Amino acid sequence: MKRLLLLTSTILLVFVILLPTLSLSACGKESAAGLLKKNTGCYVDGSYLRGVKERSTTEDVLKLFDGSGITIVKNDAFVGTGSKVKYGNSELTVIVKGDVNGDGEVDSIDYLLMKRAIIGSATLEEAYLLAASIQGEEELSSLDYLLVKRHCIGSYNLYEDTTMNFNGLKIAYIPLDDRPVNVDRVRYLAQSAGFELLMPDPDYYATKLDGRGFNSNGTQFGNREELVKWLKSVDAECDYFVISLDQMLSGGLVSSRAMHNTDLSYEYGIIDYLAELSKNNYVYFFDTVMRLASTVDYQGYQSDEYTATRNYGLVGRKLLSGADLTIEKIIAGYRYGENGAEIPVNLTSEQLNTYLEARERKLRLADYFLAKLNGDYQYCYYGVDDSNPTNTIQTNEINYIQSKLVNGRLFAGCDELGLMCVTRLTSDVYANKLKIAVSYFGGGENSPADNYDIGTLKENIEHHIISIDAEITTSAGDADVSVLVLTKPVKTSLTAACDTLIEKLKDNISKQIPTIVIDASTQEEKRTLQNLFVSKNIPLTTLVGYSNWNTVGNSIGIALSQGGTRVVYLKNCSEITRDSNIGFLKSMTFAYIKDIGYQLEGGKEYSKWIDLINNSPIIVSLKPYKTQKIGTVSVSNYSQPWKRSFEITFDISVK
Repeated sequence: MKRLLLLTSTILLVFVILLPTLSLSACGKESAAGLLKKNTGCYVDGSYLRGVKERSTTEDVLKLFDGSGITIVKNDAFVGTGSKVKYGNSELTVIVKGDVNGDGEVDSIDYLLMKRAIIGSATLEEAYLLAASIQGEEELSSLDYLLVKRHCIGSYNLYEDTTMNFNGLKIAYIPLDDRPVNVDRVRYLAQSAGFELLMPDPDYYATKLDGRGFNSNGTQFGNREELVKWLKSVDAECDYFVISLDQMLSGGLVSSRAMHNTDLSYEYGIIDYLAELSKNNYVYFFDTVMRLASTVDYQGYQSDEYTATRNYGLVGRKLLSGADLTIEKIIAGYRYGENGAEIPVNLTSEQLNTYLEARERKLRLADYFLAKLNGDYQYCYYGVDDSNPTNTIQTNEINYIQSKLVNGRLFAGCDELGLMCVTRLTSDVYANKLKIAVSYFGGGENSPADNYDIGTLKENIEHHIISIDAEITTSAGDADVSVLVLTKPVKTSLTAACDTLIEKLKDNISKQIPTIVIDASTQEEKRTLQNLFVSKNIPLTTLVGYSNWNTVGNSIGIALSQGGTRVVYLKNCSEITRDSNIGFLKSMTFAYIKDIGYQLEGGKEYSKWIDLINNSPIIVSLKPYKTQKIGTVSVSNYSQPWKRSFEITFDISVK
């Protein structure tokens, strides 16, 4: 998506005298190239002189050559990018790494020009593009920008360092809502990669279910006005943003299912601001396709309304395609089944109108956002909220969004999307494309994993993997990460599938292969695999990702983001910090205590998981492979921010 760019008038131009340029093959001792001394760190690349450092004077550059008669043509006090080294009829154009505006110094002007070039609001050409391409690639990336920026603040040296270290990179994060999966887990994930997560006041993004009080803005949903103010306040100190459109436009996921205003000028104004934010920053967005059902305990709705709206949404609509796939035709078809007959519903007319108006509102907002930005962001995720693999009221909406989505990916699941954005960001920052090998146990990968998917389990996993810019490999020996997936038992018993998976996991650990485990079995006897973790004494934290939480789509995203983020960091960062190790340990502890101790066991047996964690090391290095015990984990202060055990959270201490 990012484009190669041409130089704009905003860049300080270096004075250039047009003279014939001899190729290196034609240059003998009569050329400037032929006079360049050896072992200076500089070299000739075609018609360019590379290796000149910033703040080099004319005298500094002349010392690089033998003999007299060399002339330096420059525009500033220092010899910068675009300056000329002339000798007789030959000349070389100087490239100073990181000096994008040609003044011979690497400073904030240069990295701001690079940022604008990468996101498409400025252009670079020829020597200036080469100076900005720190990695030597034809296309600029955010990694080039980060290296120059870190050089300016003193945490990296463009001319000496060959390693990468982005510890301390700040990410401004607007969560989907205040549930632990969208707050605690994302905070631990960012910490596990050495990043600093900036978040607004929790009151600005909290959701209050019925009877749980109100936010300071007097509503049950987030404060959109304050969130815009907060984004503007952190813009100066932060270049990377992860933003929930549901929160920014509707005050959270639950509210996005219920808001049904038809005047969308306020929301369009927010999208216009987000488009401007994306022009000068690296922004990762995530949004959802509205679920089939209403929300229990919100605006008076209970289980009867949930069942009625879900059943109504599940009825197949006439499938639209080509020129017929328009917003107006999608909306016009909401009330009618595949045969054109009006669909009966066990709701009042007011309830039905509210439900359909909320769907229309959400679809129109998605359409305006996708048209307004047209892919001018780093990446965009769309998650299908509580979906179904059959033709439903969501199907035309899904197909329409996919037809408009540029530089993004849509799949089933939404509570994991903030995590996925951080993982995609990590891959982009380190310019790393993981190779991931996937193995299935149980034989159910070619069917939907549960009733909330829109495809097969294998398709959902592959969409998740591709979305983090990773590559699926069939060669386990080439893989950076091994993903082991427990499916529904189709070709074998659940017990046999679990036994085989555990043996593969033990083999991976012995071979020092970073491994992610996803329990997608969705069986009543789901604790079979987890009990084997204990009975086989599996060193839990040598896994880099694990989940069985909520829908399978959520489990895939949670586990994959844990492992993908951590392995990219371990593989590429030159300094693995203790703080990142603690973040990873907290991330995995949360997964085991929440997903197993509470979701599967009702909180009755969590102590055995703490014991197993405390007896396990974590992977602290891949170069070389090394594991280490970081500290003793303890958990305390259990709470339920939404007053339901499904959303339990707790403090994690590592000493």
